[in-house]
Amino acid sequence: MARTRYPDANARALSILLIGVQLAVSIIATYLVTLQTFSVAGCGDRCDYDLVTAAFRGTIIAASVALLGSIGVVVARSRQGLPSWWAPVAGMVLVMAAATLAVLLVRLGTA
Repeated sequence: MARTRYPDANARALSILLIGVQLAVSIIATYLVTLQTFSVAGCGDRCDYDLVTAAFRGTIIAASVALLGSIGVVVARSRQGLPSWWAPVAGMVLVMAAATLAVLLVRLGTA
């Protein structure tokens, strides 16, 4: 039976810190998209409410999937002794891209 290698404490601490940063980025991005959806109050019957709702929900889903995926990758790769700092960074990029797309879709839906 092969021994499991564990990454050093600094690598694990960096991965955990980046997951915390990813959580903060996800919360801020979702909050900003939520604020953007308030613009439906001023557009009356011209709004595409389905598009605005889909953009908002898509941001929440993307943030949740990215966070859970990052945690899964960090745990799995840490057990194998492999570096895993890139997973939360990729998750943050995914969340920022989803939030940017959501803001654009909300603007399109409220135009």
